[in-house]
Amino acid sequence: MHGARKGIDDTQQFFDDLKKGVGIIAIVAPAVTVNFQGMERNLNSWLKSIGVKAVFDVSFGAELTTKSYVEQIKKENPDFLISQPCPALVSYVETYHPSLIKYLAKGDSPMGHIVECIRQFYPQYSAYKVAAISPCFAKRREFDENGRGDYNVTMRNLDAYLKENKINLAEFPKSDYDNPPAERGVLYSTPGGLMRTAERFIPGISANTRRIEGNEAHEYIAGLEGLLSRGKKPNKMLIDCLNCAKGCNGGAGISDHSMSLDEMEAFVEERAKKRQERWNTQGAIAKKRALKKLDKTLDQYWKPGIYERKYVDRGSVCRSFIKMPTESQLWDIYHSMGKHTKEDLYNCGACGFGSCRLMAIAIFNKLNKRENCFHFTIHVANVLRENAIVETMSKISRDSVKMLEETKNDVNSLLNVTEKMANSVTSGSSAIEEMLGNINSINSIIETNFKIVEELENATKSGRTNLADVTTLVGSIEKESKMLMEMSKMVAQISGQTNMLAMNAAIEAAHAGDAGKGFSVVADEIRKLAEDSGREARKIGDVLKKIKNMIDSAYSKTGVAHQEFENVVSLAERVKNQELEVKSAMEEQNEGNSRLLETLAQMKDGTRGVEDAADKLNSGTDRVIEAVSNIGKK
Repeated sequence: MHGARKGIDDTQQFFDDLKKGVGIIAIVAPAVTVNFQGMERNLNSWLKSIGVKAVFDVSFGAELTTKSYVEQIKKENPDFLISQPCPALVSYVETYHPSLIKYLAKGDSPMGHIVECIRQFYPQYSAYKVAAISPCFAKRREFDENGRGDYNVTMRNLDAYLKENKINLAEFPKSDYDNPPAERGVLYSTPGGLMRTAERFIPGISANTRRIEGNEAHEYIAGLEGLLSRGKKPNKMLIDCLNCAKGCNGGAGISDHSMSLDEMEAFVEERAKKRQERWNTQGAIAKKRALKKLDKTLDQYWKPGIYERKYVDRGSVCRSFIKMPTESQLWDIYHSMGKHTKEDLYNCGACGFGSCRLMAIAIFNKLNKRENCFHFTIHVANVLRENAIVETMSKISRDSVKMLEETKNDVNSLLNVTEKMANSVTSGSSAIEEMLGNINSINSIIETNFKIVEELENATKSGRTNLADVTTLVGSIEKESKMLMEMSKMVAQISGQTNMLAMNAAIEAAHAGDAGKGFSVVADEIRKLAEDSGREARKIGDVLKKIKNMIDSAYSKTGVAHQEFENVVSLAERVKNQELEVKSAMEEQNEGNSRLLETLAQMKDGTRGVEDAADKLNSGTDRVIEAVSNIGKK
């Protein structure tokens, strides 16, 4: 936060005047031990080495300030007293809550006290200008109002000067301040430092002190005015308040704001311990004597009235041209600046107004704009960054959804392919199962054929022998058939001769007359028998011719059949051998199909796994798409 802007102070003018020979003395605020990490006495030597005539410790001015507060409390017994070491809070009261001016402590700030102390008790430096080594840019305003102090040299810009010119404070010897040492006044830069210092003057005052700093200080002061308007008063008598949350150790004019409160206070507490040891205010017996000595020292540098300060009611001037917003209107402005809770009211002073409330009032009156608030620029940057992130995430979401949807489509395509594959595998399995059945049937038929071929082989072997016998027998029959034909011819001849004899006998019987009638009948019967025999002999001859032709043909064909039967036997041998080969091949085919069937079954199970995985992937993809779609939504 601090460091976002470079504060304007009098550092350059301070160095320029030193070079011109202007007489300058320095007063150093208690926060110096934090900013230069315990090398405040080395800083004294360096300041004197560049021409500063004397260096005074503002912590001693804090001791005088506490005495001024205590004296006012004892003398006036006020209802309550608002401390005023912080110029930002003083301006806030003067401008926006002038009714509380009468409750501001009459004693000036520790810096105002030490400057006045120098003017009153160190006449040798009365003509010198005073340079305040401070942790606060607002000190310039204080010097302008109280007339005490000439240069406001912030520790931040002084430290930058040292680093830029490669000046190492550790190379300079330690030297004391030119005024008496403070005791607890070194605690003033820490929240509650005034309260702890006042405890030495008025034991038990801590219980009657309201310690408040940072954002709450402005809210408390604003609420205090409202409390008084209702006829009530605060329940604490001393209001120990500082504008910065870490006290003056965390002021806008400090170099390092990354240091934790514990680290800061460790330097302060160590310095306070050494100061108390130096004054010997810790021991039980010596403490009373030491405190008397300390009080006597303070009395030497304190006089009634010389350290008082006057305050100006700036509210009338402010009210003449500035409209005061209501709390609701203030919060509307806060909200527009990205401040939504009291914790967001940092009161860092980077805007130059000292508090978020004053900044909001200026905005309300169109005297400023929210863009001058460092935290608003951070808020805007965060909003822009968030919008950019949201837009980027939305784009990523859209692209992711698109990719996921494409993935889902691919998965669905894979499912379709897998389903088709599964159907193909199922069909293939059925076909292979059917093929296996056919192969088994074929194997069975081959087995039967093999047996038949074997029987055929055996039969052909036997038939070959029988066919040879048949051929021989047919040959014999052919020979015999020739004899039958000869015999048939002889029968035909005998029939013809008998017929001739019968005709001759008939003729002779006719010639014999009655005596030959009986012989004529016999001759006629013999003639008929001869004719019948001739006819039958001719028929037998015709039949025998046909039989002979058939036998000749059979004999010829039995020779061809014998040769063909030899071929059949040879083919049967070949068929048997080929059947054996087919049987072996079919057995191998059967085994291969069985393995293929097992593989297809595994593929089928695999496709089921793919389908299950794809279904799960689709389900997960749907959930991812839904989740990713919500990424880009605010």
